[in-house]
Amino acid sequence: MPLVEMQNLKKQFGANQVLKGIDFSVESGQVVAIIGRSGSGKSTLLRTLNGLESINEGPIEIDGEHVDARHADLRASLLKVGMVFQQYDLFPHLTAGQNVMLAQTAVRKVHKAKARTTAEQVLERVGLADKFNAYPEQLSSAWLLSGRSR
Repeated sequence: MPLVEMQNLKKQFGANQVLKGIDFSVESGQVVAIIGRSGSGKSTLLRTLNGLESINEGPIEIDGEHVDARHADLRASLLKVGMVFQQYDLFPHLTAGQNVMLAQTAVRKVHKAKARTTAEQVLERVGLADKFNAYPEQLSSAWLLSGRSR
């Protein structure tokens, strides 16, 4: 059973049809990138997954639950979905680790020790485990020097 699934998803703003019958599924543990031209509907698609945009047609299910303002407990659904915006920025007064821990502790009410373990694992996965205690200005330099791009 897919963790995220949508079928024939449609979204329009007035006469402008932005999402035209999107079929999409993601299995647990799968990493997916959504790419396309500016204005092609990437952000709208992600916003429908988060319940930030209503849909015109087609079901969206996350972990077996409908995600739509008309059919779901959005708070419960939103706890399962995260989104990084195109112009993301870290909080400059927090370390990389603290930034990663923030949503876990503030929104999901995860205990700090568990949130720290998860944050360490996530930073390890993206090759930044040694930057857990680095502040954003230090992180940018390290990121650029490593040859990786944002």
